[in-house]
Amino acid sequence: MIAISVDEPQDTAKVTQIASAYHFPVALASEARYAGLGRIWRLPMTFVIDREGRLRKELTDKISQVSLPFLEAHVAPLLAP
Repeated sequence: MIAISVDEPQDTAKVTQIASAYHFPVALASEARYAGLGRIWRLPMTFVIDREGRLRKELTDKISQVSLPFLEAHVAPLLAP
């Protein structure tokens, strides 16, 4: 799991503070190249990508949240050996 912040540079301190509570990496857009995704049209966005790099699921509405049931249904099967 990784988060990519597309906040403005003046918000870097706030983003860093919030991200320190996460247990996974957070990248700043200035540090990441996301233009190739071509799917960033609404925020937040969640993508589930398998080991081969194929898009398996995406959440594009603000009400959708990554919850334990979501992870169990969509991510856990991809982690199986």
